[in-house]
Amino acid sequence: MRNIDGRYVWPRRSAGEIMEAVRELGELGLVQKAEVEARAIPLPMMFKMYLLNEEEVFFGFYPVVEREVKIGSKNVAIFDAVGKDTVLFHHSVSDDDHATGSQYVDQAHRWFDSLWGTLGRTYEP
Repeated sequence: MRNIDGRYVWPRRSAGEIMEAVRELGELGLVQKAEVEARAIPLPMMFKMYLLNEEEVFFGFYPVVEREVKIGSKNVAIFDAVGKDTVLFHHSVSDDDHATGSQYVDQAHRWFDSLWGTLGRTYEP
């Protein structure tokens, strides 16, 4: 997401809520170990993907809608990728179709690592 002058802006609410939830799990002792790190990339958000323990992937596309937003005193038409109600599809290394699930998880992990290591910039809310 870019702000009006073109600088990249991380969706603070989403990242902050996820990071806080992970930290809280550790603080409450509900998990043995809890660590979280977030990075932002300067690309538009077109889907969401959760990669869990290199074993499971949840993936869903953001539908794009046209809507108006107010910038200053002016209404501006934009295209908005809406992620709130995205349907997530589950892929796992333990799926019945083991080959497809394993391949999907492996490729999602490789793709994620490529962005994390090249374009990703450390984010702290």
